[in-house]
Amino acid sequence: MTTSNLNFEQIFRKYRPGLLAFANSILNNIDDAEEVIHDVFIAFWNQGSLRDIEETGVKSYLFTSVKNRSLNHIKKAKLNYTDLPDYVDFVDLSPNVLREIEGREVEQQIHKIIDELPEKCRQIFIMSRVYELSHKEIATILEVSPKTVENQVGLALKFIRKYFSR
Repeated sequence: MTTSNLNFEQIFRKYRPGLLAFANSILNNIDDAEEVIHDVFIAFWNQGSLRDIEETGVKSYLFTSVKNRSLNHIKKAKLNYTDLPDYVDFVDLSPNVLREIEGREVEQQIHKIIDELPEKCRQIFIMSRVYELSHKEIATILEVSPKTVENQVGLALKFIRKYFSR
């Protein structure tokens, strides 16, 4: 089934959350990520001929577009880190708040492990495990072979297992 048979709104609702998270992982700014997603969907809508691609190609097309627009956004933007708060105010340290803090700490540890991976390996692992793209889709987006994607995911998993065995 081609995407022209699908309702644009269905495509938007299906892919927007994953695309937004992907853009945010690149830009580290939800507002900028929203802007990129908005631009990608407007371009998709305006280029009616693109809507005739197979449904399976839509996901790859949208993720590739988001990646490219996000990288272009970084090149153009001057990042301003002066808006960060100077302090954190811990007023309520109830058990729920403590559990939430512990959960964040575990999440930060997991992110640190993944951040230790080489850049390309990390990118492939995140695309595979977080955004649930197939090896073939990742290979198409990154212009590498599916075997390379498979090897990189395997290396990442081996690294993570090694860390947890310590």
